[in-house]
Amino acid sequence: MSLQHPRDLEAWRTSVAAGQSPVRNLRRRLNSQPDQEPATLLLPEASMGRAVDVLVVIETPTASQLAALMAPVRFLDPARVAVLTTAGSSPMLQGDPSTTTMTVTDHHELARVIPRLRCVLTYGHYMRLGAMAETAARTTGATSFVSQHGILTPFAPPLPDGAQLLAWSADDAGYWTLGRPDVTSHIVGSQLLHEAGVHHRADNDAAQITNGITYLGQLHGYELPRRSMASAASNFCREHGAIYRPHPSESDFVSRLHHLMWRARGIQFDLSRRPLEQLRTSVVSVFSTGVLEAAASGIPAWVDHPDPPLWIKELWQRYQMQQYGSAEPTKIDVPPREPAMVIAELLDAHARSGQ
Repeated sequence: MSLQHPRDLEAWRTSVAAGQSPVRNLRRRLNSQPDQEPATLLLPEASMGRAVDVLVVIETPTASQLAALMAPVRFLDPARVAVLTTAGSSPMLQGDPSTTTMTVTDHHELARVIPRLRCVLTYGHYMRLGAMAETAARTTGATSFVSQHGILTPFAPPLPDGAQLLAWSADDAGYWTLGRPDVTSHIVGSQLLHEAGVHHRADNDAAQITNGITYLGQLHGYELPRRSMASAASNFCREHGAIYRPHPSESDFVSRLHHLMWRARGIQFDLSRRPLEQLRTSVVSVFSTGVLEAAASGIPAWVDHPDPPLWIKELWQRYQMQQYGSAEPTKIDVPPREPAMVIAELLDAHARSGQ
C-alpha cells in the first residue's frame, strides 16, 4: 500500500479528523489558534537574523523531533541557524545565553526577519509552525528540507511541493515519494536509531535484560481503530504478564478510562517516563517506532497484533520488524556515520550554493 494522500494536505487533515474522537478534534482546533500557542523565533544575538540562512522548526521538543531536527545544528555555525518553536518550548531549546527571542505572527514577519533564508528544516508542513516556515520559504526562495522522524504508515502526511526529503532508508524514500517526481530524496539514516546504538555500545549493562516484557502503548494514534489497539494491548498484557507503558499522548479521557479498567484487571503500568534505552525488559508493540529504537539499544523487541491489516504486515516487512514468537527479535543496522552530520553537510552545501 502507498500513502492515502500523497499530495492533498487538506484531504489528509480531513481523514485524520475522521479517525479521531470529537473531543480530541475540538482540542486540536483550539490548540491550532495562534493566540493559544504563540510562535517564538530563537535568533543568534550576534547576527539578529542577518547572517541566518537555516531555519529549524520544532513544534514540540520530543526525542524524535530533537534527533531529526536539532541534532544537525551541532554541526553548523550557530550564527547561521534560527529556531522557530512555541513559547512554551523555547526555554528548553535556548541553550546559548546569547540567543534572543521574539514572537512572530505570520510568514511575512518570518521572511522579513530572516531575509537571507536558504534552508528550512522541518518534519513536514502539516502543523502550524511547519506551515508558516514552508510559506516563508516560498516567499524567500528557500528550499524546504523534511527530516523523517518516525516510521511511515499509509496515513503519513504528504510532503511539501518541491521538498527535499531526508529519509531513513531507500525503502522509506521510495514509499513517501511515490508519485511525487517534484520531491528529491537523500538517504541519511535515522539519528534517533544512531543515538540508541551509540548508547548501547557505551552501556556495559545493556545485555542485562530480564525476562519481563514492556508493552509500548499507542492508544493516541488514529491509524487503527481505538478498540483494535486497546484490545491488542490489554489481551497481550494479560496473556503474557506484560507491563503497559502508556504513550505520553495517552492523556485524553477515553485513554485514561482504558487505563483505569486495565489496572482493575491487574495489568501493571510503567509510568516512569524513563528513556526507552534504560528499560531492562523486552519490548512489544503493534508498530511503534519505539520497537526500532529498543532494538538499536540492544533490547529484544517484537511486534504483535492478533489480526493485523495488510498495511501493518507490509510495514513490519519494510522495517524488518519481527513478530512476537519469532526465534530472533528485531535487528537494526545502526548507521556508521552520524545522520545529523550528513544532514548538516547537505544544508550547508545548499545554503552556500546560493551565496
